[in-house]
Amino acid sequence: MDTIFFLEAFLLFVAPGPTNALLMAGSVKREKAVKLLAAQACGYGIASACWFSLRPFASPDAIQILRLAAAGWLVVLGLSLIISARINVSKNGDAISVAATSALNPKAFIYCLAIVPMNTEPRALGMFWIALLVMTAATGSVWLLLGRRLSGGKTTVERVVGAALIAFALLLLRPLIPLVAT
Repeated sequence: MDTIFFLEAFLLFVAPGPTNALLMAGSVKREKAVKLLAAQACGYGIASACWFSLRPFASPDAIQILRLAAAGWLVVLGLSLIISARINVSKNGDAISVAATSALNPKAFIYCLAIVPMNTEPRALGMFWIALLVMTAATGSVWLLLGRRLSGGKTTVERVVGAALIAFALLLLRPLIPLVAT
């Protein structure tokens, strides 16, 4: 695990999405932060365990295609945030919603199959699983703080996060550059 790995993971999990919107909504509603972060950890922990168990069956070509698709999707999300600058914060924000949304969030898929190196030994995947839980706790805390601090005028934050999504998409494509050059 190097600095680029942590940067990619941070940008992925700090990007706006349904889980982070629920965390922000829960924070606005003054839900208990620890309960929401634990729910997020449970959801991502379950999803990543499933994706890590499927890694041996994924071909390298399929992973490259998924990496390209994920990068394209992140660029679309990033541009839409920069242009519209709106995060839809629902009225829900309870722990059950956060856990279910995290478990279904494609960010765990992108992390497990596109960011974690495919040549990682199965025994070492536990460290990447722990890194995922720590990273989601850190980024989830950012969204909880945003929910507590921002009462209006979130457009600047959303535009910055949109730019971060695009930056992440470019980082995600980094391993594909040698393939394109040949």
